[in-house]
Amino acid sequence: MDIKLLKKYFGEKFLKKESRFKSYDFVENFLSNNFEEYQKDKNTNKITDRYLVKLGKFSKEELAFLILHSGYIPDDYEHDSSEETLHTKLTETLIFNWAKLIGFNSSELPTQKSSYEDITISDQKNTIVCDAKSFRLGRSQKSPNVKDTIKLADYEKWLVKHGKKGIGGLITFPSLHDWKKGSDVYEYVSNPDKKVLLLFYEHISFFLISNYKSKNLVDLINGYPNLFKGKSNDRSKYWEQIIKNLFEDKVKEFKEFDKLAKFINEENVKYKKKFLENNIIKAKKEIASLFKKYKKIDKLIEEITDTDSQISDKLFYNVKIIKHNKVTVDRIEKFRIE
Repeated sequence: MDIKLLKKYFGEKFLKKESRFKSYDFVENFLSNNFEEYQKDKNTNKITDRYLVKLGKFSKEELAFLILHSGYIPDDYEHDSSEETLHTKLTETLIFNWAKLIGFNSSELPTQKSSYEDITISDQKNTIVCDAKSFRLGRSQKSPNVKDTIKLADYEKWLVKHGKKGIGGLITFPSLHDWKKGSDVYEYVSNPDKKVLLLFYEHISFFLISNYKSKNLVDLINGYPNLFKGKSNDRSKYWEQIIKNLFEDKVKEFKEFDKLAKFINEENVKYKKKFLENNIIKAKKEIASLFKKYKKIDKLIEEITDTDSQISDKLFYNVKIIKHNKVTVDRIEKFRIE
């Protein structure tokens, strides 16, 4: 990792590996500390308000660093679990907080989920409907399906509610799930008539750290007909236009920042992968300790098959952990680490 660039963009604090690891764990630790209370009353607003208070104590550099590695749901959460749902909500809350900081003072974090956008980004005159995406590092594909990323009909439906103030949409997206070549997603987000912008969390982070304001985002979306004369699934053309126009006075700085961002995300991935590998080691030790108690296999079989015994539950629970984590580690190595 380039220490000079790390210091330039994020200051002295993140030169320490411990500070970076603390940031990588921040959302999970916050969720863990508040989850028991949430289980009692299922009050999501209480959790998001508390999260915003925490974020309010962050420096600009700390917040930008957190945003940079956002959008990755922990692989040890059960699918469709309350933890997964809350983690996703906290990512949306983070982007809502970012929107407020850059000047969208009338932004809202809707409580309704099924028929509303994740975040309504607004400065009163202009409204952008935002969908903040999160995916697991151990997802079974390199990139998500198009329908899991964008449904233009949804954006049209959301924007209708805001009338003339609704200028377009924004998708915030974790870059490690990007498509290597082209994708229909890029065709949708380069449509000059629909004006739905795709940005990685790295772009959101740089936007904040470089003191860009709401006007820069509004101008970019309003200028879509000049950026794109027609739809194209060519990702390189899309990013060339977006970066050139969003960071027109700092393109060179963004390119060096983006190189640093890749190192940070890679470190985060390896850190999370190590956590999963440790889960495997721990589960193996648990199984070994179960077998240690039984010198005769018949006694073990008897204990496992006893309906009143918890031995079988412990055994198969740990086997499940090992299998799940092994599959997840393999996918991370295949799809997320270059």
